[in-house]
Amino acid sequence: MTESPQQPIAQREATTRRGTTAWRLFATLLREEWRLHTQLFGGWRFALFPAVIAVLAVSATIALLETGTAAGTIVTGLHVLALGFGLYSGTAGFAGSDMLENVFGRLSLVLSTSTTLPLSRRRLLGIFLLKDGLFYAVAFVLPMALSNAVLVGSAGDAPLAVAAMWLSLTLTFAAGMALTVAMIAVRTQGVPTWAIGGGAVLGVVGLWAGGFSSVAWNAFVPLEGTLLGAGGLAAGVVLVSVGSLTLYDPTYGRPSRTAGDRFARLSAALPLRADNTRALVSKTLLDLARSSGGVAKPFVSATILLALVAALVGVVDSITGISPAPGIFFGGVLGLTAFTTYNWLTQFDSLEAYLAYPVSISDVFRAKRIAFVVVGAPTVAVPYLAAVLWFDATLVDAVVGAILLAGYALYYYGLTVYIAGFDPNEFLFDAVRFSLFTLGVGVVLVPTLVAGFVVVPPTGAVAVTLSVAGVGFGAVGIVLSSRAGPRWEKRTRVGK
Repeated sequence: MTESPQQPIAQREATTRRGTTAWRLFATLLREEWRLHTQLFGGWRFALFPAVIAVLAVSATIALLETGTAAGTIVTGLHVLALGFGLYSGTAGFAGSDMLENVFGRLSLVLSTSTTLPLSRRRLLGIFLLKDGLFYAVAFVLPMALSNAVLVGSAGDAPLAVAAMWLSLTLTFAAGMALTVAMIAVRTQGVPTWAIGGGAVLGVVGLWAGGFSSVAWNAFVPLEGTLLGAGGLAAGVVLVSVGSLTLYDPTYGRPSRTAGDRFARLSAALPLRADNTRALVSKTLLDLARSSGGVAKPFVSATILLALVAALVGVVDSITGISPAPGIFFGGVLGLTAFTTYNWLTQFDSLEAYLAYPVSISDVFRAKRIAFVVVGAPTVAVPYLAAVLWFDATLVDAVVGAILLAGYALYYYGLTVYIAGFDPNEFLFDAVRFSLFTLGVGVVLVPTLVAGFVVVPPTGAVAVTLSVAGVGFGAVGIVLSSRAGPRWEKRTRVGK
């Protein structure tokens, strides 16, 4: 049969239409991202966020250089941050509509149009992730890359150095996104979460046991490697991303299952006197358990932080020969999981939803604090125990670190809930709130990390001083979280 001369023309027109549609979707998604952020935080508060990141990155680099930290260690630390942010950002395209509505209110996102318009879910998701990569590469990664201008020390070389750092950090950030997307895609094929997590852990342990951990990590730091290595990482990111989108099943849903009256059982098991508080705590715990990932999410966040920090400690030790006191170091840093744990507890919640019930906003915040302790205690205890055993902490160091972990976690929690209320994720891109939170964390964490690196193992005076600091800041956190309820109740009533 003779081919019609019109067929190639029709195929070219179809290809052109697809390309035009993809470009329009990409541009629309970028505008939507900007609109959501500026409406949520206020235009200037969001616009200043990259400047805040740049100031923090450059200031930290100068401070680290003054303390004798090697430039290679600083570069590695920046790549750790980029990889961690990429792992987190990879979940954005898969967030549920209920969660997004709790954050932004009633809305219709462009990403959701595949359910009502003849658009491919996979294609739309791929464009969305590409948009996310570009957006955060400019808003978050580029300000971080400015620190390389300080490292090169020459004004003439600064532009090229910043560009090279930006490309390197962007590749690492994209690799983190690709890994998360790959795990989510595998999950949509019916592979249980525990199997995916177990496979990841076995892979990391296998690399370490085989002596390939440093080689694997260097692959994620293109700036310190070769051009061939950077090209290999870029090719790997593209290959994993395309494979993940191909594997991803947009029709996947968690299997339906019949559940008993878990609320009544859980509520009866909680040793709380007030019925309102017991019911609110039970609701929070059940919301977390029933969400995608369930109660494992806080543990995964803590494990990722532990792995990233442990890798950084190993790199610093190999470069400088300095190893920190593990109890003090990990106790101070792992307390930061208070932010992610609280974020998971409020991810599907909004203060406005409680106004219909005969409870006060202060009751709600009190219940969240109790739920935070119930979930947060084992979340940080397990990785901390693993860290002090792995790095052979002394008994005094381990005890002091445990006190710091408990006290700092309460402090970080109180600081978060006082500044952000029920929306801890929001102030990540609010220049004012983010600056306040960073300042509050830095005042506590920086002196602790310095002590952890300088005095190894800790002397009696240092141990007592840090223990008192842990208890004191824990008390401050309790006070802040207690005052958060009345503060946000007043702001909610006046519509702020």
